[in-house]
Amino acid sequence: MKNFKSTLIYLAVAVLVGALCYVQSKHPATEKDEKKAKVFENFVADDINEIHIENLGTTVTALKTPIVLQKGAKDTWQITEPVKLPADESTLRSLLTSVGDFTPDLAIEKPDLKEFGLDQPQARCTFKSKTGATFVLLIGNKDMTGSSAYVKTGDKDTVYMVPSYSTDSLHKGVDDYRDHNFIQTDPVVAGKIQVTRGGKTFAFEKDKDNNWNMTLPLQARADASKIRDLLNTISSLRAQSFVTDHPSGLSQYGLSSPNLRVEVWPSDGGPSKAILVGHEKDKASGLYAKTADSPTVALIGEYFDKNMDLKPSDYRDKSILQFDAGKAKVLTIHRGSQAFTYQKDDKGQWSCPGRPNAQTEASTLASQLAGITISDFPDHPTGTGLSAPLFTAEAGLSDGTTHVFEFGNRDNGKVYLSADSSKEIYEAPDVVVSQIEGYYNTILTPVAVTHPAPTPQK
Repeated sequence: MKNFKSTLIYLAVAVLVGALCYVQSKHPATEKDEKKAKVFENFVADDINEIHIENLGTTVTALKTPIVLQKGAKDTWQITEPVKLPADESTLRSLLTSVGDFTPDLAIEKPDLKEFGLDQPQARCTFKSKTGATFVLLIGNKDMTGSSAYVKTGDKDTVYMVPSYSTDSLHKGVDDYRDHNFIQTDPVVAGKIQVTRGGKTFAFEKDKDNNWNMTLPLQARADASKIRDLLNTISSLRAQSFVTDHPSGLSQYGLSSPNLRVEVWPSDGGPSKAILVGHEKDKASGLYAKTADSPTVALIGEYFDKNMDLKPSDYRDKSILQFDAGKAKVLTIHRGSQAFTYQKDDKGQWSCPGRPNAQTEASTLASQLAGITISDFPDHPTGTGLSAPLFTAEAGLSDGTTHVFEFGNRDNGKVYLSADSSKEIYEAPDVVVSQIEGYYNTILTPVAVTHPAPTPQK
């Protein structure tokens, strides 16, 4: 079996080499070929403002109508014929860049056009520049291997051989050139997001300081990176195919009462844009979807619905307990009836009565407390041990604020804790507790300190 596969590979290579040798033997490369001149020497992709595409070789009636694309006043592309539709900017940008970069593998002078399918081309593409220049490209047959295609310009008889993938995008249907995007947004443009899936609603809103907050199903500070990922997922959604531009009704697609609605409001106060997602077309074929302001029904991948199955804990800011360790001035550690208070002087040196290693102890603990990252927000925790905390740590900052951390039970490398005046319970890595416990059992063992007797009052 292995030898058979090897034989097929060698045969394919032989066919390719043979085809090239045949063409080159009949049409030897010119000096111009050796310099790898481009098909269009003065073609500038950004200067093109009109494209005409004619599928001359198709037998499909729907594809025979010429397609006209034009660039508008805001440099955005539109399909103007045979229907008026927004065009896909990325597709056209790639198409024009490809044409401008056409560097043929072979140039054939004075050819028999019929031999290369250019007496009756498969397609004719006309590109009009804003400077008034016109570029015409005729696309003929592919070579024996299908990896190359023969093309020529409208004003020369020279035939060029170019990679076939570079010409495939030049003679497709209207749907291939139309805009496949649903909503274009990002964390700067967006001001509010609402996702309703299966009857559950999540909402996020940006405040006056451009910080994102969760407002539904609870109020909490949101994780900016997760919001960015959510907006990227929304913005990158593209239609896999278009079902209809004129649906007779939406219920047949599950869009009259969609299971998923994703709505985004811009931060400038403009109108919202919404994506509605219905049911599956059939197994492994995608989901029906549309925007709220367009009748067009399209198919999208099922991944989008799955990515919109949000969980509150995933989108909450897990750094809300953190502070600037450099601003810590007083640090007090409580365990039961024992308390150790460290104070930092104006030179940044920590001291604590009876603690010879106060500088190391306080610096380490302040840094670890300041960097606590929440692992989870348990909904209904039990057995937290916070009714009688194992440790309590208080960090007084130079701005007058104080952060209080209470640590309860530990489990599998995590510890339950509460902070400041919040009634909420968190889970975090127990690294800080391990450090405090280590100090308590060794360095923080109480040391007798001699205090001067009080002066008798007269």
